[in-house]
Amino acid sequence: MIRLEGLQVQVGSFELRDINLQVPQGGYALIIGPTGSGKTTLLEAVAGNARLRAGRIYMHGVEVTALPPEQRGLGFVYQQYHLFPHLSVRENIAYGIRRQGRNGRGFRERVEELAGMLAITPLLDRPVRGLSGGEQQRVALARALAPKPSILLLDEPFAAVDPASRQVLRRELRELHQREGITTLQVTHDFDEALRLGDVVAVLAEGRVVQSGTPEQVFRYPNSAFVARFVGSGNVIAGVVERTEPDGPGRTFRGRFRGEHLTLDVVAEREGSIHAVIRPEDIVLSRTSHPDSARNHIEGMVARLERLGPITQVHLDVGRPLIASVTTASAEEMDLRSGMRVILAVKTTAILLV
Repeated sequence: MIRLEGLQVQVGSFELRDINLQVPQGGYALIIGPTGSGKTTLLEAVAGNARLRAGRIYMHGVEVTALPPEQRGLGFVYQQYHLFPHLSVRENIAYGIRRQGRNGRGFRERVEELAGMLAITPLLDRPVRGLSGGEQQRVALARALAPKPSILLLDEPFAAVDPASRQVLRRELRELHQREGITTLQVTHDFDEALRLGDVVAVLAEGRVVQSGTPEQVFRYPNSAFVARFVGSGNVIAGVVERTEPDGPGRTFRGRFRGEHLTLDVVAEREGSIHAVIRPEDIVLSRTSHPDSARNHIEGMVARLERLGPITQVHLDVGRPLIASVTTASAEEMDLRSGMRVILAVKTTAILLV
């Protein structure tokens, strides 16, 4: 496992501060965040390539803070691959094993095994020059995995490959991770990767981890307006909550959220200034009235439709912009068009207050 405690790293004028993160044994963690938030710097600190000002790093329960990179038992795949152009694919994969002083039958079998896993066996005796981006990425992964590291670090590993290759590589990487049981820490800008690959997702902003948890926790239940906007949780509306009536003996109460041209019944834990987050798929649209039990019914107008394959994003005007997400089949069945009046229904329990 990987455990980071209170890491501080200074690079020029940029600083990582108070980084606390844990990746379970055999887990797959994704680091996401805006450009310049410190994602690659964090990876370099874990690898031992960035000097710490404070904090500790543990791997498999052993502190490695003072160990040099080559003694940490990890593999690192950089965004630009860093393959050796004068070596063949086979020689590139074998490089890490040779550095350990391993040769012989087991050495050759490991190269062949990884080449088979990553579908690059026909490329083994070719030079890496001239390989496609996807092929080079597979070679870089095989080279990092060849010495059987206990931890794998990945810095935007699919950024340079086309979308079709990216999907295939994601699947292959997940299968490799499960087969090899390697604890993995990956930096990505791709939310789909975070959702498909990650057991743990950490959001980095201005050098700090602002939220971490399972992909479901981070994407479905962001803990701030910043995280909600960054991960695309949908409609983020600033406003205030007023208490209307108690809701049982617990901490929550029935309240009324008042935002820009929008008033909603909500379940809240505190009064005062707050942001309401409404996911597009939690808005139910109708051309007339709603028979369901949702407490919030809002009149609005369709501003425009954005068809994204099986899903259609409906941009709405309710005095302020809102976005709803419906299946394209539903949009066609309702015959939704720009300028059409519609009714929006939103359940109180579907409104997240942060």
